Amino acid sequence: MKIRHLPAAPAAIVAALLVAGCGGGGPGPAATASAGPPPNVAALPKQVRSAMTKAASVHISAALTQGGDDVSLDMTMTRSGDMSGGMALNHAPVVVLVTRGQTYVKVTSALLKSQHLPTAACQLMCGKYLKVPASQAKSMLGGMTLTSLLNDMTSSKPHWTYVRTVTVDGQPTWQMRDTDGSMAYVAAHGPPYLLRLTKGSQHLDFTLWNAATIPPPPPASQVVDISQLEQ
Repeated sequence: MKIRHLPAAPAAIVAALLVAGCGGGGPGPAATASAGPPPNVAALPKQVRSAMTKAASVHISAALTQGGDDVSLDMTMTRSGDMSGGMALNHAPVVVLVTRGQTYVKVTSALLKSQHLPTAACQLMCGKYLKVPASQAKSMLGGMTLTSLLNDMTSSKPHWTYVRTVTVDGQPTWQMRDTDGSMAYVAAHGPPYLLRLTKGSQHLDFTLWNAATIPPPPPASQVVDISQLEQ
């Protein structure tokens, strides 16, 4: 049996994430004390792209609306292709773990229903992890990796102007406005990592640059395979 689809389609989530960099920005965080002189606006986009493409890991969280759909993401990703966390489309969540070359999806009642599998299996299997065959894992995740996501986000050159220095998660941050009115928040100290993109009340946040970690595979007692779900 093949996994027919997931409640949250990763490709749709990635598309929604990219939209977060467009459109009008909200008021954003409050102003803070100066973090020194404003950035070199002409050089900053290239510096941000360089920092992001060299990063080994990051945690990404988002709450967005795309085409009338509510999209959320709470995911740790590494340059090696591992990832861990949850994503949801219209409040239908999926918890994914990709580690050491294996892909796992946490079994929930929503997952069983989406796969047209007996919901009675939930009593024995919900909370455990379904090990996804390698042949299906790539298509299931829509090709989503940290590399592909950041490459898509940095493929176009923004035309930023400096707005002010604010605080994001306790960190001095340059608030930048693009010509389309979107807002980007860039770390003012250390590597100029992108910390936040905003579109009205929507947000896409980046934390734990180079410090995010992926948990190990679940123990064998917590892993099920597709044949067990079909019994």
